[in-house]
Amino acid sequence: MSVLATRGTGPDRRARPAAGRRHAWPWYAPLLFLGPNVLVFGVFIIIPALYNFYLSLFRVTLATPPVYVGLGNFAEMGRDDVFWSASRNTAVFVVGDMVFTMFFALAIALLLNGPIRARGFFRGIFFYPFLLSPVIVAEIWRWVLNTQYGLLNAFLRMIHLPIQPWLLRPNYAMDWVIISNVWATVGFFALILLAGLQAIQPALYEAAEVDGASRWNTLLFVTLPLLTPSLVVVFILGTIRAFQAFEYIYVLTGGGPGFSTLMIVQYIYRAAFQQTEFGLAAAASLLLVIVLGILTGLQYLMGRLGEAI
Repeated sequence: MSVLATRGTGPDRRARPAAGRRHAWPWYAPLLFLGPNVLVFGVFIIIPALYNFYLSLFRVTLATPPVYVGLGNFAEMGRDDVFWSASRNTAVFVVGDMVFTMFFALAIALLLNGPIRARGFFRGIFFYPFLLSPVIVAEIWRWVLNTQYGLLNAFLRMIHLPIQPWLLRPNYAMDWVIISNVWATVGFFALILLAGLQAIQPALYEAAEVDGASRWNTLLFVTLPLLTPSLVVVFILGTIRAFQAFEYIYVLTGGGPGFSTLMIVQYIYRAAFQQTEFGLAAAASLLLVIVLGILTGLQYLMGRLGEAI
């Protein structure tokens, strides 16, 4: 009786951890994991963003000390014809780029999702331009569109048509800026949509076929509704990327001819590093961040509404 009564009550039993009990981490353990990321995010994102907001309230140049102007930089942008030209160009570029990107990305995804041979090879072919540096993309298209020795004008000579100054006319230049960006990015967005297509259950297509739905009706009432989350992701990423386009446009056209392909990002670069008006550049970049935040919020709400419906 005494042995049974005292079994498991000695000091050795109390000191031994219970079977299956997990080790208790100290309260500061999550901070050790989050600390490096928070530090990097704060140093390279938060602090520069706050400093950019500070600069937007001052007139700052290399030749003069900072002068507080409040909203004066924003008022100066409102009076600047170059800013409004860059805003119009950016709107045209974003709309044109997204229309063609969404259309061709969906078409390519539907094609690659079908029963075709060498699908892996064609996926690589469509995705490869996205891996190229924007500068390389610009140089490829400068070679294609060059007035004297460009590939496109060489083809026109071959069929006895007059050559065209593709990058020297404002209406042509913007068209080719949009086309080149779609060429470089459509493969990436097509793969996102392809992943969404492959997540759709085949049984849904079988049910639609049994009900006698045509391919067009199946696309409209089965594929597209179920692909809505992927389409929203493509639309958000594509819009943000289009607003931030800079390198390949700068190399391809330099914002010209005139200001016909000057975008908001290049306007910021021009104000900061060519005119050395850092306060104006900070104000323009802050405005761009606000616009992107509003668009992203609206697109997110539209996506949630579409999922609810």
